[in-house]
Amino acid sequence: MPMRKTFAILTVLVLVTSPGQAQDKVRKSVFGANAGVSVPINEFAYHTFTYDAGFASPGPMLEAEYLYYGKFFGFSSSIGYSGFFFNENAYRSEYDRTLGGYGTNDVSAGNYQVIKFLAGFTLKIPEINHTEVMLLFHLGYAACFHPELRVTNSELGLINSVARNKGGSPVANAGLKINYWLNERYSVSLNGSVTTTEPSFGDATGPGRSFNMLMNYTSVNVGFIMNLKTPSL
Repeated sequence: MPMRKTFAILTVLVLVTSPGQAQDKVRKSVFGANAGVSVPINEFAYHTFTYDAGFASPGPMLEAEYLYYGKFFGFSSSIGYSGFFFNENAYRSEYDRTLGGYGTNDVSAGNYQVIKFLAGFTLKIPEINHTEVMLLFHLGYAACFHPELRVTNSELGLINSVARNKGGSPVANAGLKINYWLNERYSVSLNGSVTTTEPSFGDATGPGRSFNMLMNYTSVNVGFIMNLKTPSL
């Protein structure tokens, strides 16, 4: 439900906000590349056996983006990758607690991965001292990958197994972007965003053969931007 509400709100914002309104004649067409860290939040980061607990830990993120904007409004799109480490130690501790110390548990897991494709609009305050501040609102599609997971017990053998598999889902994203222009062509940027998506993953050993996972996370990154449309062009 939270994912559906967020998606509906951002859909309305995208439809009612038009970047084509009257603006300053100086517009920028920019390409950027960003790198940083993604941090799971809410259920995705839980390290206890509860519904939707993801046992996810922070991991790397990469992003390429394109923006076209004027004085106040603009369009933006991006493709991004986020990886999240699976907290094997916390998962093992939960099995130790659940089984009351019976046998020795071993956990082997890969990493979560999210590849998202976004498009939306920007709201910007006028540039001050070579600095721009923007709000970005995006909708799109996320290809999410659940890691392979195996849990064995020295007395019971294999007690849990999930194959690596993919789940696709709509995704909503909102962010803050600060650009500092070194000259008319190049800029450095500091970016922060919140992303939510809820893919469905397969689980051959589970009662429903599949499950939904709410993957909420924040990202913080730095980047480099090139203006493709300077006043001289």
